[in-house]
Amino acid sequence: MLPDPDEQATLDVTAAIAALRTRVEDSGLSLKESADFSLFEKTVRATEDKYLMEDFSPRFFDLHGATAFWVGAYNAHGNIVSVQAAKMDDLRDRSLAEHWQQQQRRIFVDPNPQVRFGTDHAHDAYFMRGRIVYHGNLWLRRDIRGKGLAEPLTQLGFLLSLLKWSPDYLYGLMAARSAEKGFGIRVGYRRFVPRGTHWEIAPGHIRADDWLVYATRGDLHGLAKLIVRTSGADPE
Repeated sequence: MLPDPDEQATLDVTAAIAALRTRVEDSGLSLKESADFSLFEKTVRATEDKYLMEDFSPRFFDLHGATAFWVGAYNAHGNIVSVQAAKMDDLRDRSLAEHWQQQQRRIFVDPNPQVRFGTDHAHDAYFMRGRIVYHGNLWLRRDIRGKGLAEPLTQLGFLLSLLKWSPDYLYGLMAARSAEKGFGIRVGYRRFVPRGTHWEIAPGHIRADDWLVYATRGDLHGLAKLIVRTSGADPE
């Protein structure tokens, strides 16, 4: 009897997550997943960057386990060395671009009249609808950068999102330099638009040159299969 394709896909994703976790833990790090975003804020504020994105702040959003999570990586001394977060929005009634128009204006423009939010957002965002995951607030401490950990840590966040929500899309907003250097393709994004949200006058802490980078559900399943194949993990 042939295996059910959906069950096999789930096995691929869980096997890929296990392979990524092993790779990270073999480097001496431990991982913790949480839906406590008050703790996330405290954790981020204690890092060298101290930068908490508004998307993952409990002061702006009601973030809970059904629609959001974060992952921390800790060294042998129990110190935080990496964070990332993801949240899912159900946008079946509007496009991602329309969602941005509502959300970004409420967060950034209404409290600050000097900021001006445009309407010429990434082309693809006007056609993206459904269950859409935003992945962001990715940070690695300086001493673990360049050690091959950024990719498995980020991929872990992608595949946890896939396993939890089976989204239509998973996206991020990436600095143009990082996108052009190929970081996005290495971690699992498969589609790139050289514009993200359109700012006429951006807030001081927001980059105006970010790219929209994203992957479809099928792209994420393909990533899981690639990880399983290259890691030698057997999902059966």
